[in-house]
Amino acid sequence: MAQIFEYFVVCGIGPEIRTLDNIKGFQGTEVMYLPSLLDQYPPPNHTLYPPPPPQLPIVVLPAGVEFYSSGFDSNDPSTFPKTYPIVLTEGDGSKIYVSCIAFRDPVNEDIAEAYHIQANSFADKCICLVSRSPSFRVLRSALEELFTLCFSPNGSSKPLWDVIAHMVSNVPLPTPGRDRVLFAIDNCLLSVEAPPKDGLPHADISFQPLVQCLDVDNLIKLFTAVLLERRILLRSNKSQVIYG
Repeated sequence: MAQIFEYFVVCGIGPEIRTLDNIKGFQGTEVMYLPSLLDQYPPPNHTLYPPPPPQLPIVVLPAGVEFYSSGFDSNDPSTFPKTYPIVLTEGDGSKIYVSCIAFRDPVNEDIAEAYHIQANSFADKCICLVSRSPSFRVLRSALEELFTLCFSPNGSSKPLWDVIAHMVSNVPLPTPGRDRVLFAIDNCLLSVEAPPKDGLPHADISFQPLVQCLDVDNLIKLFTAVLLERRILLRSNKSQVIYG
């Protein structure tokens, strides 16, 4: 039976550090570095699904990995975790839906020692859920619950990877137009459902924030472009406006 979650993935700075210009080694804190796939579930040797796209790390951290002298600061919004979705299109036209949370994480001590990086440094890291279903809200909710378990003072009642493995392996894709699927992450109950197959293409996001930001002329242009199946590029300095 197909599952709604294909992978849980962790991306960030790997053991072989390279800049975005492909220069090896640590070049200082003012430089951006190539992200790597650090961990995943199911593990790489499984045969349930095709492997995650090789470009996934650079897609989920498109600006690269930056190093910092400090981590999360409740008084500095620039240090807050960022949540956003990504949609990848494969060669056959099929879609891969990825929910991401990017945050500052302490640099691995072995990496810091090997590259002579200042102790107690932080770097960008991203945890992701990968799915073939455009269920953006449940992907985001599930990932946020996992993120909370990662950093909660009380942690989880079970080892975190056991929680992730159970969720990824046991939550089936809902039958279109049928009952919703319920599942739990630790003590949080979540649900997911799919629209009938003969309905419109489904994505459980609201376009209201986007529409409210457009004037009448641009809204008409957008609607016309959709009807004509034109390519549409949306740009905003706030991801919530585009992703709802």
